[in-house]
Amino acid sequence: MSEKSKKTFIFLKTLLAVLTLIYPLFNVIMTGTGLVYNHENYGRKITLIGIFLIVSGLLMTVGTLLCISGKKFSNMLSAVFSASGFMLCMALLNRLIAHADRNGWTDKFKLTPVSDMYRIRIIPVAVPFALTLFISLVQYFSADKTA
Repeated sequence: MSEKSKKTFIFLKTLLAVLTLIYPLFNVIMTGTGLVYNHENYGRKITLIGIFLIVSGLLMTVGTLLCISGKKFSNMLSAVFSASGFMLCMALLNRLIAHADRNGWTDKFKLTPVSDMYRIRIIPVAVPFALTLFISLVQYFSADKTA
């Protein structure tokens, strides 16, 4: 692998680490934590969504960590963890948005649907997910080690 390619992979992995800290690790897990913390107000269904949002954020974070390690076997696991975390997260987001819209949840300050806030916070996990898959696949199929 050329020096330029190695530097590109170092940049992509650094970007991936930062985006993972912001989106799966902070936004998704904190959203899930908020739902669990306020379980008295939301009920069992939303509490379970919160618990599984935490799990999905952790799965995507573990996928990123495995991807950054760059080992061949880790790349396969990285893709599995990231994909399962992402799919779970998107399914839960869909349920959460549907529930919020059905029940007329609105932001009391902006008077906008709460579902918009959930979309804005959680949908960007697609970027670190895509980066994780891209880096993992390139590393897995690369003849020599990447950065």
